[in-house]
Amino acid sequence: MKIKLNVVSVLLFSALFFQGCNTDSSENPRAYAEGKIVSASVNYNTFFLRILSDNVMVAETMLESGGGFKVSGPIGNSGFSLISTDKIKSFDTEKSGLTLSDDGFKIDVPAGITYIKFNEIMLEK
Repeated sequence: MKIKLNVVSVLLFSALFFQGCNTDSSENPRAYAEGKIVSASVNYNTFFLRILSDNVMVAETMLESGGGFKVSGPIGNSGFSLISTDKIKSFDTEKSGLTLSDDGFKIDVPAGITYIKFNEIMLEK
């Protein structure tokens, strides 16, 4: 009897654990952005990219030595923004609908897009 109870407990725990770890749900979306920053004078020690969702910073990353980056974080259902500490001149990606803010520090990503690979993000400096 004691062994049956342990087996049932393990099976129940396993089922609940794996159900709770399901990250493909539309109720728990995540943004993932990667790419390369192009600039002659970027300071790798002070440059950051951040994901902003529903006016909350949810993720932050620094650049790799070659200018590459990867950043990921939870987002709401209304899209998200990729915020740069330096002014962005232009960007290139396969996705459509992304816009550069008037001040040049933010790339707005519409709802429904959760993965973006930037071929390059060109900074003004």
